[in-house]
Amino acid sequence: MITSKEKIRKLLEEKKYDELIKLYSGDRRILNLLISLTYDKQSLVCWHAIEAIGKVTKEIAKVNPDLVRNTIGRLLWMIRDESGGIGWSSPEILGEIVRNNSELFQDIAPIIVSFLDEEMLSAGVLWAIGRIGGVSAGLVEDAISVILPYLNNPDQTLRGLAVWALGEIGASENIGEMEKLRNDNNYITFYDEGELTRKTVGDITEEAITKLVKGQEIQ
Repeated sequence: MITSKEKIRKLLEEKKYDELIKLYSGDRRILNLLISLTYDKQSLVCWHAIEAIGKVTKEIAKVNPDLVRNTIGRLLWMIRDESGGIGWSSPEILGEIVRNNSELFQDIAPIIVSFLDEEMLSAGVLWAIGRIGGVSAGLVEDAISVILPYLNNPDQTLRGLAVWALGEIGASENIGEMEKLRNDNNYITFYDEGELTRKTVGDITEEAITKLVKGQEIQ
């Protein structure tokens, strides 16, 4: 069975990830086709593709973890390849793979973090850290110290993603540093809860701190 990119795009538009997983069992090209749709991060389909890759690899890893490991190796090569291109989305894709396969590929989390100081990748790495932290905080809690300086970054996108990631990780001991962004009225657009969301850095900060405070109360 040969699956067209157009069919995959349609399923991504409708967020039918279960259908994509079913398609994979009949067409092993699905993973490569999904990766090929992650070029344009202004597009919601791109982000749905990134999210779908994580879910598809979770199913693949149950029977063929080596295939997923090989895909990870290829994505890391893309990051290091000076030609750039698709490599610019590799941190986000790797983040979704680790998020969905945290036990199998926990060794990849610190590698993702190591790319944070690469200017073209910083936003994607912060997003990936937050996504991993939301489900497996222990894998990225060591990244808190390298995220904190981004709260002072002149780029509002990096400030917003940094404070969001700290909230996802559960960095409650750093609420004081996060507080200074409460009145930051610069807007950023980022992928959250299945949508491209536009919020001020201040609103993101408020939500992150509220989450951390609630977490403390539960404990």
